[in-house]
Amino acid sequence: MLAAAVAGFALVFALRLLGGEPGDGVTFLYVIPIILVALEYGPVAGIAAGLSAVALFAIWDATTDNHVTFVAYLTRTVSFVAVGWLTGRMADRLRAAGEQTATAARHFELARDLLCTSNLDGHLVELNGAWEETLGWSREELNAKPFIEFVHPDDRERTARSAAALRAGEQPERLVNRYLTKEGGYRWIEWSSSFDAKHGLIYAAARDVTDRREAEQRMREAEERFRRSFEDSPTGMALVDAHGEAGGRILEVNEALVDLTGLSREELVGTASLQELVHTDDVGFVRDELERLQRGELEVMRIEFRMRGLAGQVRWIDFTASIVRGEDGEPRYRISQMQDIDARRRGEEQLRHLADHDTLSGLFNRRRFHEELARELAAGGRGAVLLFDLDNFKAVNDTLGHAAGDAVIQRVGRALRGRLRTSDVPARLGGDEFGVILRRVRAEEADRVALELLDHIQGAIESEADGAGVSLSLGVAPFEGAGHEPDELLRAADAAMYQAKSRGGGAIARAT
Repeated sequence: MLAAAVAGFALVFALRLLGGEPGDGVTFLYVIPIILVALEYGPVAGIAAGLSAVALFAIWDATTDNHVTFVAYLTRTVSFVAVGWLTGRMADRLRAAGEQTATAARHFELARDLLCTSNLDGHLVELNGAWEETLGWSREELNAKPFIEFVHPDDRERTARSAAALRAGEQPERLVNRYLTKEGGYRWIEWSSSFDAKHGLIYAAARDVTDRREAEQRMREAEERFRRSFEDSPTGMALVDAHGEAGGRILEVNEALVDLTGLSREELVGTASLQELVHTDDVGFVRDELERLQRGELEVMRIEFRMRGLAGQVRWIDFTASIVRGEDGEPRYRISQMQDIDARRRGEEQLRHLADHDTLSGLFNRRRFHEELARELAAGGRGAVLLFDLDNFKAVNDTLGHAAGDAVIQRVGRALRGRLRTSDVPARLGGDEFGVILRRVRAEEADRVALELLDHIQGAIESEADGAGVSLSLGVAPFEGAGHEPDELLRAADAAMYQAKSRGGGAIARAT
């Protein structure tokens, strides 16, 4: 372009020399190279080209005898400079517009959203590559027929109404419909559109929201499953606010919890009633565990506590809770589950009683007696072990029968429980052999208690023994401080008991 402009300047200058007349109009041919330079290089270069033309005119003028007036110079200068500047400005604007168009086209093509223009016939006039990538159809295939044919049959009427409202100048609600893919499936598309009435075109930006819709559907299904599980669960369940000052307030409860607490939904929801139902002795323990759960020290909290009923009854409750946290890690709400385990708890207690007690006498058995003695000796206290059996007990079974023998054993158990302190430990060690742990007594006090027991039990069993000559032989083994072993102490008491037997029965003896 520059070479052409230089050639143009040279040609006009040559014509100027050949013409020789200042007014023959050849000079104004300089506008052609000026325009060429301005178009290529802009307004500054156009001005420079215009001034160059004036300079060439002045050079020509200096070689002739027909000098040009000042007005002629001024006219040519203004004209050449104006042509150069205006042409350069116009060229810059055209280039800028072209660059904007190219940039817009690149953005249009690179956009991840589905961009398109459709006409009033319902055909897509222009669309970007996101359509091909999303649906699998080529642009030619998408342009070949009205876009409504790609819409799911169940969505066509709604889509047509939306397009009609748009053409009527209304702003319809944002449309979401399903578009057919080349593979035969459908993708959910969300639309935002505007209508250009002047040109009869609809401009639209759309977005593939299939993944979002499917995620929302999964969420709804999960919520529904949770709702059904929540409502139908035989376990009492509650959603409890665990956020901020409202923490502890019940958001929702199921019917099983209503039945368990005896309170209505209205009495539970919006209150902290569950906390108020915890037995006074368990309030601190429950509160501490809930605080640990709130702080994140526990993933799942499971405890057992006692709950007070409306009528004052107390029931054992199995309580499980977990915290649902937000994206910031802060607690949002707590899922609490409560189950009445009162019957089960009392049946554990019954099993524990059976494991520790003799069924006939109701006293501790040998195993539990040994555990209690070991615990007492480990504490380093002071006390005594009493061992006794029933002399001539075999005669009761042989002459009166085993039922009478059982009655004697039961009478001994009642006599021991009625005569001893609650801190003392009576036990049936087996057959007609019994043991007692006297806590916090000296040896002399143990001898006195042993004599009282001998007389008391002897009198208690006389009627059951029916003159069979049953008596007691009782051995006493005192202990004080640490260093004693249970078996060692039992052997000492046993030896003392046989020493009492050797005296003819109905007597006591203390271990030495």
